[in-house]
Amino acid sequence: METGKPSPHTSPVFKSQRGAVFYLVTLVFVGVDLLQTFLMQGAVPGMTEPRMTGIVALFFFAVIAAYYRLTGQLKIASIVLIAVAYAGSVYASLKQGGSPAPTLNYVPFLPIVTTVLLGRSAGAISLHLSIVAIIFCTYAAQTGLAPPSPHTIEELRLLLASGGVLLAIGVTAYAIIYENLILKAVKEAEGAKREVEQKADALEQSQEFLATVMDAAHDAIIASDASGKLSIFNHAAREIHGIDAQPLDSQDWPSTYSLFEADGETPMKLENVPLFCAMQGQKVIGRQMAIAVPGREVRFMTANATPLYNDKKELIGAVATMRDVTKEHFQEEKIRSQNREIDHFARVASLDLQAPLNRIIMTSEALIKSPEIQASAKTRTDLAAVTAAAKKMGALIKDVLYMSRLPIGEISLQPVVVRDCIEAAIDLADLSEADCRLDFRFTGSHDVMADPHSLTHVFKNLIENAWKHSMPGVRAHAEFTCIVEDGAAVLGVKDNGPGMSREQIDKLFTPLERLRTDDDAGGTGLGLAICRKSITRMGGEFWVESEPGQGCHFRMRLPLAAEQAKIAS
Repeated sequence: METGKPSPHTSPVFKSQRGAVFYLVTLVFVGVDLLQTFLMQGAVPGMTEPRMTGIVALFFFAVIAAYYRLTGQLKIASIVLIAVAYAGSVYASLKQGGSPAPTLNYVPFLPIVTTVLLGRSAGAISLHLSIVAIIFCTYAAQTGLAPPSPHTIEELRLLLASGGVLLAIGVTAYAIIYENLILKAVKEAEGAKREVEQKADALEQSQEFLATVMDAAHDAIIASDASGKLSIFNHAAREIHGIDAQPLDSQDWPSTYSLFEADGETPMKLENVPLFCAMQGQKVIGRQMAIAVPGREVRFMTANATPLYNDKKELIGAVATMRDVTKEHFQEEKIRSQNREIDHFARVASLDLQAPLNRIIMTSEALIKSPEIQASAKTRTDLAAVTAAAKKMGALIKDVLYMSRLPIGEISLQPVVVRDCIEAAIDLADLSEADCRLDFRFTGSHDVMADPHSLTHVFKNLIENAWKHSMPGVRAHAEFTCIVEDGAAVLGVKDNGPGMSREQIDKLFTPLERLRTDDDAGGTGLGLAICRKSITRMGGEFWVESEPGQGCHFRMRLPLAAEQAKIAS
């Protein structure tokens, strides 16, 4: 266990083996102390002061090793171990007459140990301490500060020789282990180098593969980091813009890369650039824009962009894609032009058909009021039937024209107040309270995303439907409902008519399909088909809930304006 942080100067070889080195050094010190305390002092009887000093040193070594074993604090344990070794060596040297005391033999060994355990700076300090210790002990021996040595010349020589042997053994053992550690570290370094090289090769291959995939994509792919530096600019992007990525500030993107609004004429502002919006944390989907490079034809694009975040939810950049829809743009423009021509023709044809019908209606109504016709009940009845048929034919022509224009007509989806559309529809239906009782049953007032003209026309058709299909002798009743389900408004018109069966409901929305064969109910057979097609075109749903004798509840689901605003933001 090793919790102490290594010194910045610690040899990298021993970063993972310093604990083992610490135990080895401690064992060498213990071995030297044991030999000097019990073997070399064996001839001296009793508990002498040098022998007591050696036993105390052994105790300190044991305590230090135990401390490191329990706490893992290598730095503290190493400092105390080196300090005890220095103190014991100097003290024993002074007690043995100073220099050249045998206990100083392994003082030069201490800087090496300190360097390995504590780093080069600590090793330099230890080297100076060793020199100072040797000089001090020599000075003490020369000046008489140290007591005379109790050993004879021959004993001192033996002690010096044994100390040298012990030191040589310790240094040799240390050198062998050090060499093995170095070899192990070299092998690990070589293995790590090979692994790094393999990963570098794999990364390079991955980058090349990614670049190839990017360049093979038909859509333009552009990415930037959080500072706005473009890091990805694939082949399609270069081909579209006519240039490669430039080291520019984002403020210069619109002018440098020829960015324009969807009309191809209005220069795009920076805050509308999809990639810049994504860099601000916004997600862009399906934005229409144009690239108008000078000297080249305008190209129309559909752009998407999304911000990029790291694991900490920090914005690190953004990526945008652009799809060239120039061909589709001109095809749509051609279709719109053709639709305008068809619409114009339908209007003219409708007017041409309406004119003779209006003449028939006016003539019939004028004839009914003449004295000659008033005298003949049969003639009045026949003229009234002609007038009704002409009016019905006129209504049918209007409905056919309206339905034919639904797929090609322009719609404007915008927040709409539902109740305003219903009240406008009531005015258009021209029904009095005596004709049909109208009730509102709303759970709150909600704005929906719809085309106000189309939604008003839908409610007008449903109000007239409730009045036309009321049961004989019963006053027509239309109830307007509105609830919220799953982020959408479910609107409805509930009548008190005869209702219908499942088989009838299946045929209800077929154009010109009439469930009643009599002429009393009126209608053209297109009203409900128009309602369904109008609501579907606005992105909603239209259906009916009914049972025989229970009336009909025509319902429509449209997105709430507030929910659409959330999605857009």
